[in-house]
Amino acid sequence: MPAGVFKEKYEELMGLLRYPIHWAALAAGTALLLALPLLIGPYYTSLAVTLAVFTVGAIGLNMLTGLAGQISLAQGALMGVGAYATVFIAAALHTNIIAAILPAAILTALVSTLLGLPSFRLKGYYLAMASIAAQMILEYIFSVIDPDQYTPVPVDMKTLGPISLAQTTTQYYIILGCAAIAALAAANIGRSAIGRAMKAVRDNDVAAEIIGIDVARVKALAFALAGFFAGLAGGLYALTVTGIDWTAFTLDTSIEYLAMVLVGGPGRIVWGSLLGAMLIRTGWSMLEASLSDTLTMMGLGILASASKYIVLGALVAAFLVLEPEGLIGILRRVKEYLRLWPYSY
Repeated sequence: MPAGVFKEKYEELMGLLRYPIHWAALAAGTALLLALPLLIGPYYTSLAVTLAVFTVGAIGLNMLTGLAGQISLAQGALMGVGAYATVFIAAALHTNIIAAILPAAILTALVSTLLGLPSFRLKGYYLAMASIAAQMILEYIFSVIDPDQYTPVPVDMKTLGPISLAQTTTQYYIILGCAAIAALAAANIGRSAIGRAMKAVRDNDVAAEIIGIDVARVKALAFALAGFFAGLAGGLYALTVTGIDWTAFTLDTSIEYLAMVLVGGPGRIVWGSLLGAMLIRTGWSMLEASLSDTLTMMGLGILASASKYIVLGALVAAFLVLEPEGLIGILRRVKEYLRLWPYSY
């Protein structure tokens, strides 16, 4: 009698959910997520909404950096492009934000592809500096089109027929659905021929070109995908706020996005991005107030104002040195230990 799990069909081998425990976890996780607003209250529901929005943006950057090996420090600005484009398109077409998100994401993908043109000739920190320049250019454009640092999002844009989208619980379910679709699409892209080509370019672009991969096309597509997901995150962000302030899309936000990828797990598109966003964005939001208050009471007001950057820098440095695979690498080792226990091999 065979022992173990054997696949008899190619579809079973390539399935995202391969084992019964995966299906059980999906059912339990879906039930928990659907009931979450009833269990945690409005404040933590708003944190969950923020987590879902930034997870979508982190997925895009993880595809660019983790899969294709291209560095970008402009993901925050691209998220701003998506947010502003969503509001402007909705206003121009007299429609709601939901209908404007997809065109805005496509526009952001085009902008990202344009900004990614230097990647055809630049690598490493040269590309990083080029992306910082792109971030600065977009910030300047934001300051020109929004000099008051506030573009209102009218309430009438947050309607879907008779349904109001201004409530946190309603936004939670809409954004959760969009995030789930985005994660599923990204996971399948990573397993496709496009994803394999991105990995080849990441590992060695010269060897990839020798075996027939169009490196320039793959890089352009990677930047387009990262921009699309950033634009989608920006559109979802516009749904959650009463007004857009471009200072929410500065270089700090782009650095946070990169930290999410590095800490969560580069190349692990969905789970790495989710874990990174949970630690860097949501976890910090919950810790920031208490940590800042504690440092201020201790007479360390200067450290309190810079505590975010100290913690963020320390986390990124620690993971780069001690755990390059990120949180997902730690969880994988824990899973293997439990699977093999009590044996060591």
